[in-house]
Amino acid sequence: MDEKLRILKMVEEGTVTAEQGAELMAALNIDLPAQQTGLVRSSYDKKMFRIIVDSTSGDKVKVQFPVGAVRKILKATGKLPIPEKDLQGVDLSSMMDAISECLDDEIDGDFVNVEAADGTTVRVFVDK
Repeated sequence: MDEKLRILKMVEEGTVTAEQGAELMAALNIDLPAQQTGLVRSSYDKKMFRIIVDSTSGDKVKVQFPVGAVRKILKATGKLPIPEKDLQGVDLSSMMDAISECLDDEIDGDFVNVEAADGTTVRVFVDK
Protein backbone atom coordinates (compact mmCIF):
# COMPACT_ATOMS: atom_id res chain seq x y z
CA MET A 1 0.00 0.00 0.00
CA ASP A 2 1.42 3.40 -0.89
CA GLU A 3 1.86 6.20 1.66
CA LYS A 4 -1.16 8.15 0.49
CA LEU A 5 -3.51 5.21 1.00
CA ARG A 6 -1.92 4.39 4.37
CA ILE A 7 -2.49 7.92 5.60
CA LEU A 8 -6.08 7.96 4.30
CA LYS A 9 -6.72 4.63 6.05
CA MET A 10 -5.33 6.09 9.31
CA VAL A 11 -7.71 9.04 8.98
CA GLU A 12 -10.62 6.72 8.24
CA GLU A 13 -9.83 4.57 11.30
CA GLY A 14 -9.44 7.62 13.51
CA THR A 15 -5.77 6.96 14.26
CA VAL A 16 -4.99 10.51 13.10
CA THR A 17 -7.22 13.51 12.46
CA ALA A 18 -7.87 14.76 8.93
CA GLU A 19 -5.62 17.74 9.67
CA GLN A 20 -2.81 15.47 10.87
CA GLY A 21 -3.25 13.34 7.76
CA ALA A 22 -2.96 16.40 5.56
CA GLU A 23 0.19 17.44 7.43
CA LEU A 24 1.69 13.98 6.94
CA MET A 25 0.93 14.12 3.23
CA ALA A 26 2.46 17.58 2.97
CA ALA A 27 5.58 16.36 4.79
CA LEU A 28 5.87 13.47 2.35
CA ASN A 29 5.16 15.77 -0.64
CA ILE A 30 2.01 13.85 -1.51
CA ASP A 31 -0.43 15.87 -3.60
CA LEU A 32 -4.08 15.58 -2.70
CA PRO A 33 -6.81 17.81 -4.13
CA ALA A 34 -7.95 20.31 -1.51
CA GLN A 35 -11.57 19.17 -1.85
CA GLN A 36 -10.62 15.68 -0.64
CA THR A 37 -9.00 16.91 2.55
CA GLY A 38 -12.03 18.91 3.57
CA LEU A 39 -9.64 21.34 5.24
CA VAL A 40 -9.41 24.11 2.69
CA ARG A 41 -12.22 26.63 2.88
CA SER A 42 -13.45 28.15 -0.31
CA SER A 43 -13.07 31.90 -0.75
CA TYR A 44 -16.87 32.07 -0.44
CA ASP A 45 -16.71 30.55 3.07
CA LYS A 46 -14.43 33.41 4.09
CA LYS A 47 -16.93 36.09 3.01
CA MET A 48 -19.28 37.65 5.54
CA PHE A 49 -22.90 36.63 5.94
CA ARG A 50 -24.90 39.55 7.30
CA ILE A 51 -28.41 40.08 8.63
CA ILE A 52 -29.79 43.53 9.36
CA VAL A 53 -33.17 43.92 11.03
CA ASP A 54 -34.77 47.32 11.66
CA SER A 55 -37.97 46.94 13.63
CA THR A 56 -40.63 49.57 14.03
CA SER A 57 -40.19 49.35 17.80
CA GLY A 58 -36.73 50.82 17.37
CA ASP A 59 -34.74 47.60 17.71
CA LYS A 60 -31.81 47.37 15.33
CA VAL A 61 -30.21 43.95 14.98
CA LYS A 62 -26.97 43.44 13.09
CA VAL A 63 -25.53 39.93 12.83
CA GLN A 64 -22.45 38.91 10.91
CA PHE A 65 -20.55 35.63 10.65
CA PRO A 66 -18.19 34.12 8.10
CA VAL A 67 -20.21 32.12 5.56
CA GLY A 68 -18.42 28.91 6.60
CA ALA A 69 -19.65 29.34 10.18
CA VAL A 70 -23.21 30.02 9.03
CA ARG A 71 -23.20 26.84 6.95
CA LYS A 72 -22.17 24.86 10.04
CA ILE A 73 -24.76 26.56 12.24
CA LEU A 74 -27.54 25.87 9.72
CA LYS A 75 -26.44 22.27 9.31
CA ALA A 76 -26.39 21.71 13.09
CA THR A 77 -29.50 23.63 14.16
CA GLY A 78 -31.53 24.44 11.05
CA LYS A 79 -31.76 28.07 12.08
CA LEU A 80 -29.68 31.18 12.55
CA PRO A 81 -28.75 32.92 15.80
CA ILE A 82 -31.07 35.89 15.42
CA PRO A 83 -33.83 37.07 17.77
CA GLU A 84 -37.04 35.58 16.41
CA LYS A 85 -39.16 38.22 18.19
CA ASP A 86 -37.95 40.74 15.62
CA LEU A 87 -39.11 38.52 12.79
CA GLN A 88 -42.75 38.02 13.74
CA GLY A 89 -44.86 37.54 10.66
CA VAL A 90 -41.92 36.13 8.67
CA ASP A 91 -42.05 32.47 7.64
CA LEU A 92 -38.75 31.48 9.29
CA SER A 93 -38.73 27.93 7.94
CA SER A 94 -39.02 29.14 4.34
CA MET A 95 -36.46 31.86 5.00
CA MET A 96 -33.93 29.33 6.41
CA ASP A 97 -34.49 27.05 3.41
CA ALA A 98 -33.92 29.97 1.03
CA ILE A 99 -30.77 31.02 2.89
CA SER A 100 -29.40 27.47 2.82
CA GLU A 101 -29.99 27.20 -0.92
CA CYS A 102 -28.34 30.56 -1.58
CA LEU A 103 -25.30 29.58 0.49
CA ASP A 104 -25.08 26.22 -1.29
CA ASP A 105 -25.17 28.07 -4.62
CA GLU A 106 -22.60 30.59 -3.29
CA ILE A 107 -24.77 33.61 -4.06
CA ASP A 108 -23.21 37.04 -3.46
CA GLY A 109 -25.16 40.15 -2.57
CA ASP A 110 -28.71 40.37 -1.24
CA PHE A 111 -30.82 37.24 -1.23
CA VAL A 112 -33.53 37.96 1.30
CA ASN A 113 -35.26 41.33 1.64
CA VAL A 114 -38.41 41.57 3.71
CA GLU A 115 -40.54 44.63 4.29
CA ALA A 116 -43.24 43.63 6.76
CA ALA A 117 -46.61 45.36 6.90
CA ASP A 118 -45.67 46.97 10.22
CA GLY A 119 -42.59 48.59 8.66
CA THR A 120 -39.98 46.13 9.95
CA THR A 121 -37.28 45.43 7.40
CA VAL A 122 -34.96 42.42 7.15
CA ARG A 123 -31.97 42.25 4.84
CA VAL A 124 -29.87 39.08 4.46
CA PHE A 125 -26.79 39.21 2.24
CA VAL A 126 -23.22 38.06 1.66
CA ASP A 127 -20.35 40.41 0.93
CA LYS A 128 -16.61 40.76 1.48
